[in-house]
Amino acid sequence: MKFISRFTVLCFLFSVSCFLPQTILARRDRLISLSFENADIHTVLRTFAKLGDVNIVASEEVRGKVTLQLNSVPWEQAFQTLLRVHGLTSVEEKGILGVITMEESEKQKRIIPLETRIFRIKYAKAITIKTTVSGMLTERGRSEVDERTSSLIITDIPDVLNKIEVLIDIIDTPTSQVMIEAKIVEVDYKIGRELGIDWWVGDEENPAKDTYYGGGVETPVAEKGKFIFGTLLDGIKVNAKLSMLELQDKATILAQPKIAVVDNEQAEVLSGKKIPIITLDRAGNKIIKFYDVALKLTVTPHINPENQVMLDLNPVVSDLSSEATVEGGIIILTNEAKTTLMVDDGQTAVIAGVIREKEGTVVRGVPYISRIPLIGRLFKSVSKSKDKTELMVFVTPHIIPVQKK
Repeated sequence: MKFISRFTVLCFLFSVSCFLPQTILARRDRLISLSFENADIHTVLRTFAKLGDVNIVASEEVRGKVTLQLNSVPWEQAFQTLLRVHGLTSVEEKGILGVITMEESEKQKRIIPLETRIFRIKYAKAITIKTTVSGMLTERGRSEVDERTSSLIITDIPDVLNKIEVLIDIIDTPTSQVMIEAKIVEVDYKIGRELGIDWWVGDEENPAKDTYYGGGVETPVAEKGKFIFGTLLDGIKVNAKLSMLELQDKATILAQPKIAVVDNEQAEVLSGKKIPIITLDRAGNKIIKFYDVALKLTVTPHINPENQVMLDLNPVVSDLSSEATVEGGIIILTNEAKTTLMVDDGQTAVIAGVIREKEGTVVRGVPYISRIPLIGRLFKSVSKSKDKTELMVFVTPHIIPVQKK
């Protein structure tokens, strides 16, 4: 009879735990003061029941003496501390608290029937949620992802399923997006340093610890380049400034891509062209591979609580070299960098450092007469020009707030 009575109490206590994970009652936040010395734990639990206005049921395995001194401590904190100190735990349903030992709690988890629930994931990735909740499952629990419906299928005891449901409601929330506005501009080298840019990364006198510079492509690289980074000073309007430089023929906007990306996700902007290069496999057959000769910018934004955006930037600039290999192949020059910049919402980050030089010959002369052999030389002039331009990338993040429904 004693065994049956104990088993009945355990089953009742476990059934109590299968629904709500610690409901907060009205008087649980009240401050209490208690003093016990070598008192029976059942007497202490009855006192907690009266002060917290709850019903408490203790199993036969709960025994021992309690000595405590509490002054103005929240009821919930005092109760949970008492249980932990004495190796106990609690299960609850609608104001009824069951106090059992940790061993009894583990036995319940092994004998209770399993349930299966389907959780529809609305905003996050189901596979990410699965990784998060996997540590909450019991030894018998398991989880599966249905990618087609973006659902998480979990099998476990009811108490664990209830806790997972609460956690999913908290973390499966809409995520802010970031509109990445980029401008790829070729600027006169002298003007580029007068745009009102605060250069602070990549300078030889002030190198950045977390910034990587280098070059690397599958074809030979003739030389390595170097990027520098900065931010536009307050009050500088990038669109107005570049429009003015365009009118003065001192800047050319090559591309103005825009892309929206979810916070903490990667976005990629590519501006340029692909060139085919013919190679041979081991059998001697021709294989055509396409290589990017372009500016590729990879951006990953991270929004902090102050509405600032941390930008993980990875610019790669590739171009064809005027040199050729012994076999007459093509050499692709590549400049690459990796860095992290902190900017405000709407502030512009600047990437520069790729210098290009163009040489040309200008012939001026009197029409028709300058073409006459020998005499024509007196009526024309030949001059050489050398232009130095810099490729600059302006990256402006705009936070798109979550639309509340």
